Amino acid sequence: MSLSDIVLENPGQFIAAVPAMLGFVPERSLVVALLRQEPDRTHEVQLVARLDLPTAADQYSQLPQRIANVCGRSGAIAALAVIVDDRTSRPGGRDAGAADHRPLVDALQQRLAGCDAVLAGAWGVSRIGDTAEWWNIESPGSHGLQPDPSASQVAATRVFEGLALRSSREQLADSITVDEAIREQVAAALPAVVAEAQRRLARAIEINNPDAYSRMALWQVMSVITQAGDLVDITPNAIAEVAVALRDTAVRDAMFGVAGGTHARAAEDLWGVLTRALPDPDRAESSMLLGFSAYLRGDGVLAGIALEQALACDPDHRMTVLLDIGLQTAMPPARLNKLVRAGIEAAAELRVDIGIATTDSGMEVLR
Repeated sequence: MSLSDIVLENPGQFIAAVPAMLGFVPERSLVVALLRQEPDRTHEVQLVARLDLPTAADQYSQLPQRIANVCGRSGAIAALAVIVDDRTSRPGGRDAGAADHRPLVDALQQRLAGCDAVLAGAWGVSRIGDTAEWWNIESPGSHGLQPDPSASQVAATRVFEGLALRSSREQLADSITVDEAIREQVAAALPAVVAEAQRRLARAIEINNPDAYSRMALWQVMSVITQAGDLVDITPNAIAEVAVALRDTAVRDAMFGVAGGTHARAAEDLWGVLTRALPDPDRAESSMLLGFSAYLRGDGVLAGIALEQALACDPDHRMTVLLDIGLQTAMPPARLNKLVRAGIEAAAELRVDIGIATTDSGMEVLR
């Protein structure tokens, strides 16, 4: 089952699906799903944007414009909004809070109209969770209870695809923060690995075949990606070998191709391991690849976190800067397929199998 096959029939189902769409349970957030119209005139979620709610209501004015900017670049024709705020509850309810989000919804509606999109619905919740209440912000008399988010079809699809659902954005960020103990072990292994790589490169140059070095380095990385077993058991020496191999731009570029093939999930898992284990500046490369992989499959939240960490390691990392600009301006993930194809070509030149399926005509088939 793919996300495009899922039909959400009421506000409660949509709200319960938000954590699975984001990859974590949002708190004090404005969440907006932008919709596009399909040829059969149904509407499909094109992307989901989440913004933190400011601490003061008079700071809310910036949020609608930021959403409108994303909407204008995406070409969406409609939007659904959920405001998650534990400081309020349904107006008229027994425990009604003080925060009034109607001005925010009105401003959002006006800004979206400026880019030819309509706000098709806006709901408020104090939290997202099983049996938690939702209400229509403009018509609070329309309200109900949310189903269990963990039992939603979107959550089931996410689990089926091997993707974790985090309890918060912070937990998602923590999943790729540095593990100092492993980092020290990898740093200790790097000098010997670098020395061996330099010897191999010198031999390749000596025989007038520099591609031989890149070919072996790419083969090393692919052997780690394709090996069976849990990547948490990868040794510090193997992590160091992958890191040094990625310093070769031909090898790094081939990894963009891997993200479009049969080993995409295993490769993304490896980039997560490396992001936790590598010292700077090598960590920038693995974080960038993690961000690229997440971006390509539509996980903008993880992509943003990974690219943010890559830029912290190396603010001038060119590919990271370009990907970050694309993400911030809502560039569709499909635009990354140019990089995927360039990666496939880089691997083909080195004659290394990176797991790209082909048709009888020899054309590559991206996942």
